[in-house]
Amino acid sequence: MQRKFFAVIMSLVLLFPLLSPLKAKADDITGITLEKELRAMIEAGVIQGYDDGSYKPDQKVTRGEFATFIARALELPEGESVFSDVPSSSSISYGVNAAAAAKIVNGNSNGQFNPESLITRKDMALMISNALDYLKVDATYTESSFTDISELSTAHKEAINKSAALKIISGYDEHTFGPDQDASRAQAAAFIYRLLEATGDLETRSSQPNVSPQAAKPYRVANVDSRGKLAHTSNSYKSFEEAKRAMTSQKKEVVTLNQKIIYMKENSGLVYAKPKSASTVNLYTDPSFKNAKTYVSSSATYGTTELKYVTSTDKYVKVQLGGEDYYMKPTDTLLVPFEGAKGRSYYKNVNGELVHYLYNYDKKNYGSYSAGVAPSFMRSNQKYYSFDGANFYNEQGKKVGTAYQYFQFLSARTTTNYTAAQLDSYIKKVLAEKEATGLASYKGATKKSKLIGLGKTLKKVEAEKRVNALMILAMAIHESNYGMSEHAQKNNNLFGIAVYDSTPGKGATFASPAESIYALANQYLNGKADWRGGYLMPNTWRAYGSAPGTKASGITVKYASDAWWGAKVGGHMYRIDKALGRKDFGKYQLGVTNTTGLNVRSKPNGNIQYQYKLKGMPVAYLGNPTTSAGATWQKIVSDDLKYKEGYVNSRYLTKLPIAK
Repeated sequence: MQRKFFAVIMSLVLLFPLLSPLKAKADDITGITLEKELRAMIEAGVIQGYDDGSYKPDQKVTRGEFATFIARALELPEGESVFSDVPSSSSISYGVNAAAAAKIVNGNSNGQFNPESLITRKDMALMISNALDYLKVDATYTESSFTDISELSTAHKEAINKSAALKIISGYDEHTFGPDQDASRAQAAAFIYRLLEATGDLETRSSQPNVSPQAAKPYRVANVDSRGKLAHTSNSYKSFEEAKRAMTSQKKEVVTLNQKIIYMKENSGLVYAKPKSASTVNLYTDPSFKNAKTYVSSSATYGTTELKYVTSTDKYVKVQLGGEDYYMKPTDTLLVPFEGAKGRSYYKNVNGELVHYLYNYDKKNYGSYSAGVAPSFMRSNQKYYSFDGANFYNEQGKKVGTAYQYFQFLSARTTTNYTAAQLDSYIKKVLAEKEATGLASYKGATKKSKLIGLGKTLKKVEAEKRVNALMILAMAIHESNYGMSEHAQKNNNLFGIAVYDSTPGKGATFASPAESIYALANQYLNGKADWRGGYLMPNTWRAYGSAPGTKASGITVKYASDAWWGAKVGGHMYRIDKALGRKDFGKYQLGVTNTTGLNVRSKPNGNIQYQYKLKGMPVAYLGNPTTSAGATWQKIVSDDLKYKEGYVNSRYLTKLPIAK
């Protein structure tokens, strides 16, 4: 790659001082020396014209403009705002900030960039040199014979010598470089044109609208090829709505703003949680971003969350996850049409089990986990897609069926059929299997794991705290890597308590693994609705149902940034139950609430225990419905610690079809 770029750069010669005067004819481009290059860059979107239809080829280029030309040509990702004189609202903010993030441009000691200053030949040489470093292009050069650069900074002299050696920019003569001379728009276009032409990427290079203050048309429309490259039209638009109409009328696929897709056809792609600098991203229930119901991971460490694209505007992005629609801030998202996606998550039926293959956007590879039983409508080893793990679609986008995973939606207030001894026997068995893999992470697991001998504690907590022992064990396995994680080994922390996405190396310390289990039950699941508790306690701000669940309902909503945490915990419960004889699977009929504000009563028409405020809250049935005063009532497992059972009107519950 480095040799190729070296050859490319060696072939580019831009002799600014020797260019003939530019002649303006017709559209002020026709007939100029660099007409072909400038027209090509206009078509590619690297350089754009003004509102009066002119392109001003001989107009001098500012520092902000040249930085933006480079940012567009190299398709630099967006960067954070770093210069006090380049506000985020500025039309040049993308180019300058992107180039700054790539270390192609720098500011002065006062934190300013001086974007409106004309770019000198010495500063242009410096940007070009930094761009070569960004591209990792090796360049061997010697000191030039220019006599007018001796008073410049070392950085400028090295950059000029490098540009001269590579013949990117030449001097006026053998001894004169003219470091303080300025460059024109046509000349800048010629350099970028020849670079893109040499790399064979001219036609598909994505672009950004003109950054000049006179031409505030930041929106464009484009198609997307199978490689994810954008092919823009030459037109640009002042408003999102104008661009959206143009996309429809021209039968294009996307609308872009600052080289970023902001709108696609409905349900035509994916959304990744990709903020500028944060490890998690909020999902809101309203387009004005007032109610952040849940959050998802956006870090490479825990995985960038993939969501279903529903629709968007220039103000918000509407997505779907866990069976619910949410709104995201545009700055927190990356929109990817299906046609240009490098990969996407999917499900398969593998030997009767539902395996979820998760695409890692940052690493461009897949990981997987088993969620439980594969639905009967799934054919072996065919791909299926779902954003809630229950409603599945084939590769043609046609829905093939609905089936929920039993343990993912089983109430934590239920009890397991397994004894302490049986749970210990599973722990012993699975640790032996892990140790036998030979993986370093499981070396000595049968002796070192912090899960060993926890059966009695699990059953005691189940009886005292009304938290299912099977679920606690599954959580511990998942969060502590079978009791072998660093947090478990050093801190007896089985659940990642006080371990956050932003500080994964820190967490709480406990005197013993048993103490960690009690902390989970007392402080987090059954605790008060303070900064850490209340996940299973009705009518607290963290209570979205007592099952592991999804990002729409259940513990997962507020407990974990991993959108599939509930499915993974449910998968562990499934495997434990399967290994011990399937005594728990199907013990309860499961359902969800289908209305808001559903009261749970101590008996039919009796006193209210608590209320399910939202739809979709998971419940576990106890026995068959009964009739009282002309209404049908269903007895359910109560979420309230003061009661073991409660009653709700049956018409407000919907039974879940369970994968079997």
